[in-house]
Amino acid sequence: METLKSTSRTFFLPIMRLDGELRDTVAAYYLANRALDEIEDHPRLPPHAKIRLLRGASRLLQQESFTPEDVDALLHPHHAHLPAVTHRFHEWAVALPPADVAPRLWDALAALADRMADWVEAGFRIHDEADLDRYTFAVASSVGITLADLWTRYAGIVTSQAGAVAFGRAVQAANIAWNHDEDLTRGIDFFPPGWTSADMTRYAQRHLPAARAYTESIAHGPIRDFCALTLDICDTTLAALREGTPLDRATITSLASRYAVPVQENR
Repeated sequence: METLKSTSRTFFLPIMRLDGELRDTVAAYYLANRALDEIEDHPRLPPHAKIRLLRGASRLLQQESFTPEDVDALLHPHHAHLPAVTHRFHEWAVALPPADVAPRLWDALAALADRMADWVEAGFRIHDEADLDRYTFAVASSVGITLADLWTRYAGIVTSQAGAVAFGRAVQAANIAWNHDEDLTRGIDFFPPGWTSADMTRYAQRHLPAARAYTESIAHGPIRDFCALTLDICDTTLAALREGTPLDRATITSLASRYAVPVQENR
């Protein structure tokens, strides 16, 4: 949980709304995603190295088994440049998830790693809104679909898969808009040509009604709190972009206080 807190602006507090094994599984799944994301986003790794590492991670996930030593071998000679969350990929993907759930996560993570490699190979060139749809699906909507499967597995909650796709798109678009300047400093632009922050904000807002309907379809409880708080953070991010105001962890923590159970009780 300390690793989760140190690596996530958006998802630490929502994940802490969950309970027990579901919370731990979602946390491990998030950190495995983050381990791959650190490869995809690394400012100093050349594209060919990113592609090798991401494709290699996908292959490991599709094997009968793999070990921490296999991860170390894959990361060599870039081990020193990558953060601890990536070094601990085996822990997040294999050691922590329950054995009967882990294969569902491996399938999602392998597909994500291959899609990330495809985007690295393409130079992250977003030519139009259709490309943006493909990118947000690859890295966010697919995660939403996996989480929807976990809601069913752990709580018997069946949700709209289309709603999960919209949920992922809205949240990812808000993060893209928020991180735009930082992305530009490393030569990456997820905005289609000619788009402004206002255009990306409208793209996110267009998916919010379906994302809210998805959330409201879930009975009151920890899973609904997870989804509702994530959307609250998304809304607050978009508002901060429109108004040009800062957004820090204290602001996000204040959003969590709207929910019934204090975050500390879930630690």
